[in-house]
Amino acid sequence: MKKWFSFILVLVFALVLIGCGGGETEKPDDPPKPDDTPVVEDVKPTKIEISGQKEEIEIGEEFTVTVKVTPDNATNKKVRYSSSSSAIATVKDGKVTGISAGTATITVTAEADKNVKAEFTVTVKAGGEVTPPEPEVILPTAIEISGETEVKVNKVILLTVSYTPEEATKGVTWESSDPSIATVTKGSVLGVAEGKVTITATSTADTNVKATFEVTVIKNDETGPVTEAPTAITVSVTADEVEVGYKLTARATVEPQGASQNVTWESTKPEVATIDENGKILGVSEGTTYIIAYSKVDPSIKSSRVKIKVTPSTAPEAYPDLQHYKIILMNADSALADLDPFLDAYSGSDKMFKQQAWREIESTYNCTISVEAYPDEAPWGTSRIDWINAQAQLGDAKADFLTISSSWLADFASVNSAHDARLVYARYGKNQMDVVQKQAATNRGGLYGLSTGTNEAQNYVDLGLYYNLAWVEKLKVESPAKIFNEGNWTYSEFEKWATNVQALLGAGEYAIGGRYYYHWVGLTNAAGIKIADPAAIKVTLKHPREVAAAELLSRLYAKGALGSGTAFDTWMETTGAFFDKTCVMVSGAWWFMKGDNRWTSDMWGEDTRFGYVPFPRPDDMTKEQQQIAQYGTTVLMFAEGRDKVHPAGVTYDDIYMAMLDMYLRTNRYYSDDPSYDPETLKRNAISSKVDDPESVEAAMWWTNSNVFYDAVHDFYTSIATSPLCAKITTIVTGADYSQTMDSLEDTYINTFNTKYSAMG
Repeated sequence: MKKWFSFILVLVFALVLIGCGGGETEKPDDPPKPDDTPVVEDVKPTKIEISGQKEEIEIGEEFTVTVKVTPDNATNKKVRYSSSSSAIATVKDGKVTGISAGTATITVTAEADKNVKAEFTVTVKAGGEVTPPEPEVILPTAIEISGETEVKVNKVILLTVSYTPEEATKGVTWESSDPSIATVTKGSVLGVAEGKVTITATSTADTNVKATFEVTVIKNDETGPVTEAPTAITVSVTADEVEVGYKLTARATVEPQGASQNVTWESTKPEVATIDENGKILGVSEGTTYIIAYSKVDPSIKSSRVKIKVTPSTAPEAYPDLQHYKIILMNADSALADLDPFLDAYSGSDKMFKQQAWREIESTYNCTISVEAYPDEAPWGTSRIDWINAQAQLGDAKADFLTISSSWLADFASVNSAHDARLVYARYGKNQMDVVQKQAATNRGGLYGLSTGTNEAQNYVDLGLYYNLAWVEKLKVESPAKIFNEGNWTYSEFEKWATNVQALLGAGEYAIGGRYYYHWVGLTNAAGIKIADPAAIKVTLKHPREVAAAELLSRLYAKGALGSGTAFDTWMETTGAFFDKTCVMVSGAWWFMKGDNRWTSDMWGEDTRFGYVPFPRPDDMTKEQQQIAQYGTTVLMFAEGRDKVHPAGVTYDDIYMAMLDMYLRTNRYYSDDPSYDPETLKRNAISSKVDDPESVEAAMWWTNSNVFYDAVHDFYTSIATSPLCAKITTIVTGADYSQTMDSLEDTYINTFNTKYSAMG
């Protein structure tokens, strides 16, 4: 029994020692079964942060950025670097090197998710020299073409190429198996005739690597847009009251967009006020009359009657004494002669009359008028806007009237840097302000600009097509302006002209250059379409006419007649293919021609000669139905912040009244002169710019009756900041029109509505 009890005690003691780990190694867990293997989660990156970047460097300068990938437990934190222009700045393993002057965007992309990226912009300034590193050549092992497989005759589709591996050196040459069925240029395929073709892309890095893609060209049943029948007419006038001897301007808008805008005018009492074919209303005698516009296409369509009251001519009972106050007008140093008639460079034909009125005002109002330059710290653009606002907020504005771009007005009116002059204008302005000028000087019901009067000799041409006349003559092709004057300058005729010119040019030369955006805007306006209409508070981006304009440009691009790249798709104000004589025709602005800092009189040597032609119109429109647009203009803004320099008793109204009187007297003296001939003055001014007699006639065509205002880019600080610019380029080079325009809802339409929807 004792033995059995002793055995039990020993056994219990042993179990206690085992339970307490009595010096023995802990027993490992059983090996996991196959279906118990833990799963490793693939954590994708969600964000990339860049630090250490620089905004500006010099040529040859380098810096290295640091990249942080979020979250910290991302499975793959590798990133890839790229530069939007390796000719300006290169990037490798985070090291950025300045190569040449310009601006480039550096992008860092997550290797695990290409949608996760971050970027920054670096500006490279001249100041050093560097030899660009030889680009690394990674030969592709395969390429693949993707895109739509069908295209209609006379339409364009875009094919794209992908590379294996992805980092392989890019670049292919394109070829069509039958150009009589479809042509291909830089991936843009133009349907020529029904049938099938094989499109081949060959790697430029390794010509043994190719890809093929079959495209079927199908019948095009689309007839294209036709001129819509007029349904209604609205009339706007600069004012509903005018003094005897003074003029107003009437403009008619025919609905719907795309309908012929041609109208005839009627005054129910021409003995009270007359109205000419261009909508100019002249007050003849005291009384009331009504103005009516009738459609030329369908005279049964007419506007409502617009009441015009003609009052006796009056003069102020007394002129304010400005007590030797100096009224200052401010403009850029290079443009002082635009305002000052006593400078030799002043080119206005009203010079003598303005000098007379200027001195009379100084005597009558006991003041002096001076034109001064913006200081160096206020260069054109946002710097000038900031400078003007800063001076106004300090109550230390440096001038009474500041020359600004109309697109800037909201930046000043919204912070009270501009003085509202609507009441003094209503009292003394005699309603002598042009429609566009008044609209450009108005913001949310306030009038902030000075009226410089009406100009019966006005040249309405701004945006247009300009060409190297000597080159056109050398090629022995017909003058585009002559084609326009003869009534044949249509979309198809323009396309034929450009294609014929292209066939005569050498390698690297193109028939057409210039910003695609300018071309699209001009072609759209020629069809009578307002893209951004402040009066109707409406943006039109998907009208059939706008689509047709973009398709025309896409065809020219696909045919190789519309140059591409930074030398061609650019403003060409001071550089580019037009300067370098590598494009015959370019989109641009009238004032560029023979300007000292734009298209100089010797730009191409001794035989520098310019031609002008309007943008062409759709084939189903007549020349008489064609339109041209005016855009934003400069405004002599009435500046706030001058109180402390005004003599006691002198008011803002007194100063505005004096300058208003000066411009009104100038216009009156000029128009009363027996030799005054507005048409001759207009012709002489046009002839001083263009060297083609046919171009002179083309520019003379435009009158108040076929011109409208389009605020297409007037609500942006500069044209280049409008998102439409980049979008049109992508459309012309192959992007879907409708989808691209849909993306502008927030970035363009809302910006327009913000500025104009609350305006009075």
